[in-house]
Amino acid sequence: TSLSLTGMIYALIALLCMSFGAISQKKLQLAPMEALPIQYVVSLTLCLLFIPFQPMQQSWDIGFIVPVLWLAIIISVVAQLLLYRLLTTGNLVNVTSLFYLVPGVTALMDYIFLGNKMSWLSLAGMGAIIIGLIFVFKKSNSMIIEEKIK
Repeated sequence: TSLSLTGMIYALIALLCMSFGAISQKKLQLAPMEALPIQYVVSLTLCLLFIPFQPMQQSWDIGFIVPVLWLAIIISVVAQLLLYRLLTTGNLVNVTSLFYLVPGVTALMDYIFLGNKMSWLSLAGMGAIIIGLIFVFKKSNSMIIEEKIK
């Protein structure tokens, strides 16, 4: 596959927005039942704005229903509740560092469910992400131990 400069820029902007959102959420500490409806209303409104510009077609078969349920229940609700739980109980650096696991987990699920294999370069990138996360978590754990000693 080739790398698109525009795609890379959008990915970095998305990562910055997620990190900024996590930092803001940690400071505000809104309850999920207060924050999630606002997020969903804003997202739904933005999606509805695109309807006039995109054709809408779907086939009500298992290949459509299962992904929609997965996105609606697991990704939209369960993952968001887990993120809020991690933000309220965990170290912000550790929580935002977990964002880097999303592409790897997605690629793993793509392989398990759809049989799509990753290139060696992609596997090397995922390995680098895991090594980086090991360093982040090892450093944050050693900082916690040092604080407890003091």
